[in-house]
Amino acid sequence: MQAIANGLALGWLYVLMALGLTLMLSIMGILQLAHGEVYMFSAYLVFTLLDSFNFNLYLAIFTITILMGIVGLFLERILFRPRPNRDPMLTSIVIAISLTLILTSAAVVVFGLYQKSLPRLLYGSFEIFGGGVPKDRFLAIAFSVAAFLFLYLFLKKTRWGQAMTASAQNREGSFLKGINPNQMSMMAVAIGCALAGLAGGLGGAILQINPYMGSLPMIKGLVIIVLGGLGSIPGALVGGLILGLVDGIVPVIFGSAVAAIAPMIIVIGILLVRPKGIFGHE
Repeated sequence: MQAIANGLALGWLYVLMALGLTLMLSIMGILQLAHGEVYMFSAYLVFTLLDSFNFNLYLAIFTITILMGIVGLFLERILFRPRPNRDPMLTSIVIAISLTLILTSAAVVVFGLYQKSLPRLLYGSFEIFGGGVPKDRFLAIAFSVAAFLFLYLFLKKTRWGQAMTASAQNREGSFLKGINPNQMSMMAVAIGCALAGLAGGLGGAILQINPYMGSLPMIKGLVIIVLGGLGSIPGALVGGLILGLVDGIVPVIFGSAVAAIAPMIIVIGILLVRPKGIFGHE
């Protein structure tokens, strides 16, 4: 039960990361490889608010989530906005790699290499089938589910969300219908960075914080959008939960060596059957 709870908590963190990546990739056509560093820096900013300004943990996570959304607006406008006569994918990769190095180096200089930790979201544990399952895992899952549902309803039920969906499906066609692609791009990066900020705050509360903590969620996020299908919100959900449960359960049963390769075996197996991903369109 502890392994399942840990796996679900990890899986939902991966889902939040993958949602931001798939929004930016499907709407803007860019690969934001610095997304993991946004996650990492968000955890450090939450730590700073608690350590230096005596914020409440929940208020700090909420504040950083909003702040990262605002930062996303500036990142899109200054760095990632597609420009004429440039290859958007190649340019974004170069910019993102540079941003990754800058943010990682800044974290090392400002916070050091030693691991830091945040207070738990909730102390104590539930007794389930004779095993103790930490309450903070359930709370992290609840926050992540709420963010997922909010995004899903936003995309399906609001005009802005439907415009983003249209832009993702056909950027040129949506432009002819009066949808401003620059606005959609700004919203995609803002939402993606806000989700990474939330994931960073939650991840910092259930894991340890260090300058390189963003690498694994970033890799998992990329794997998830391939596994679930590019641009698919349900695909990101299913793919994230699959990888999270594998990371939580397999090390307990088979050991860390098997756990290291199990996700890739699963991904390869699914892609052999569904080359476009679980929910990808053929």
